[in-house]
This record gives sequence, C-alpha cells and structure tokens, in this order.
Amino acid sequence: MESTQINPEGFPWGKNQPTTMQRLIVAVLLSLISGGTLYVRYIAMKMERSDLSQVLFGARALLQGANPYHLIGPGLTYDLKWGAVYPATAYVATIPLSILPDIIASTLFVAVSTFLLAFASTKNSWHRVPLFPSIAFASSVQFAQWSILMTAMLFLPWLAVIAAVKPQAALPVVAASGSRRTIVFALAGGVALLLVSLLFLPSWPIEWLRMLRSSSQLRPPILRLGGVVVALVLLRWRRPEAWLVFLMACMPQTWAWYNLLPLLVVAATYREAALLSLVSSLGAMIAVLVVGDPAPENYSGWGIAMVAFAYLPAVIVILRRPNVRARAPWATGSIQEPHAVNLGQ
Repeated sequence: MESTQINPEGFPWGKNQPTTMQRLIVAVLLSLISGGTLYVRYIAMKMERSDLSQVLFGARALLQGANPYHLIGPGLTYDLKWGAVYPATAYVATIPLSILPDIIASTLFVAVSTFLLAFASTKNSWHRVPLFPSIAFASSVQFAQWSILMTAMLFLPWLAVIAAVKPQAALPVVAASGSRRTIVFALAGGVALLLVSLLFLPSWPIEWLRMLRSSSQLRPPILRLGGVVVALVLLRWRRPEAWLVFLMACMPQTWAWYNLLPLLVVAATYREAALLSLVSSLGAMIAVLVVGDPAPENYSGWGIAMVAFAYLPAVIVILRRPNVRARAPWATGSIQEPHAVNLGQ
C-alpha cells in the first residue's frame, strides 16, 4: 500500500499541525456561524420550513399513527411539489428532534452537523478548510440538509448508524470509506432503524419505492449529458476516492448543489481543496446565469452543470494520481506521492 504522511508545507498559513484545542475553536465558530445563519434566514425571510421540516413532519405523523406518504405531496396536508421521497427510517431517526419547533430543530441540526464535520475533517491537517466557504456547503446549511453529516461520515465511522436515513447518499460513502467499522455501524444502525420503522408503518418500503419511481427530479449524474465521462475515474480503481466519485455519480439525486459536498473531500492538498471548492461554486453561479432558477424545467441544465463543474474536476484531480492502493484522502492529513504531481507543493 502506498505510504501516507502529513505534509506540513501543504497549507498556506503557518504550520499544518492543528491541535485539538484549535480544532475545537474552529469547529465551534463554524457551528455557530452555520446555525446562526440558518436561524437568521428563518427570521428575516419569515420561513416556515427547511428541507428538514418534511422529515420532522413525517416523524410527528408516525408518532400520531398516521402515514406520511399519504400526507406529503401536492395539495396534501404537507403541501410539497413532490411526495415523501425520504424512507421511513429517516422519520424514525428524527423523532428526538421532532419535539422541537422546526426553526430550533433545523438550527440545532445544522449546528451539530457542522461541528462534527469541522472537528473531524481537520484532524492532522487544515487543508480541507476550503470546503466550508463552498456553495455545496452553504446550500447544505441553507436547506438544513443531511449532506453535512453524510460527508462527516467519512471521518467518523460511528456516524454510519444513520446511513439508512438517506441510503442513496450514504451508500457511496460507506462503500468507499475503506473502514470495516463504518460498514458495521451502517448495518447495525440500518437494521435498527428499519425494524423500528416497520413497527410504525409496515407498508412504507412499497410506498416509498413507488414514490421514487414517480419522482422525475431524481436522476443519476452519470446519465446526464457528459456524465459517462465520470466513469474514467475507474482508471484509478485501486483508490477509494475513485469509487466514492463513481458511486455518487450512479446514485439517483436531485440537481441540488448540496449533493456535491462529499466530492470536495477527495482533495489531498490545500490547493486541490481550494480548486474543487472554487470551481464547483463558480459552476453554481454560472448555472444561475445561464440556466436560470432551479425550476423543474431547468433541472436538466443544473444536472449538466453539476457534472461539468463538480464531478469532472474531481475526476481530473484523481486521475493525476497513480493507480496504486492508498489510504483514502480523508483517512490522513495529506498524501505524498512520488510518482504524481502534488498540487500542494
């Protein structure tokens, strides 16, 4: 296996040797900024819902003996453009938060998720910090999405106990993690959430799959224009980050930019991280200008932008590395590769 070690010169400001106290301070600050931003947005824009609100509604429905799949959708009790696209395992996992008002639950959810990602991703290295000013991260905060926790799962195997809340997002992370502990936690948590959810609503798997088949906004990036090129990343099939990118591209997902957050973790150096963050963020801005607002008629254009400005740059970064067995970039501080161009030097 290829050797890995921390590159102390791979970060532009000072020594790349974060202490536990420094990581705690940074994680708390980012957590407060993220949670506070969502809370202020709730108040300023008089928001009544975040994306998490649908899951909270589903959790409350289960507790009241109701069927969320009959209550969420166009013109229903919880009026939404599309139906309940989350599995009932997500509703069960969110029951503890459902006792809180949506604004508090969503703010707490984002703050805790951000803290976990910030603290875990800076272990041994600061080079992943550019993922936080990215639009992928900002949109995750804005909508109170699960993508922050799904990304943190790469660094914290025990977080895989919630993998079943969003299986299509968690599967690439668990499969590419390279950690048996991650797989064990994912299986244990998945079985527990599944059993409890079946006790609440035995018919939910059939109803959920039916809802997914009728949902037009979900499509794998690899099937979008140019998406097949992502398969070139398997030229580096010995590397776990190649499988993360490929499997993510094969999973059905919406156009939304928060889905791209795990892609930014494939960076092995600060310059790679800054490049992936900048290019993907510029891609979102270009999509707004060229494609227009993410309305249903523009989903295809946004999907193409995701491939061009997020997936393909990640593929290029990985193809610059040799096809040798190596620890994943998220497993260590950064990578020294004598036979590849190191963008952090």
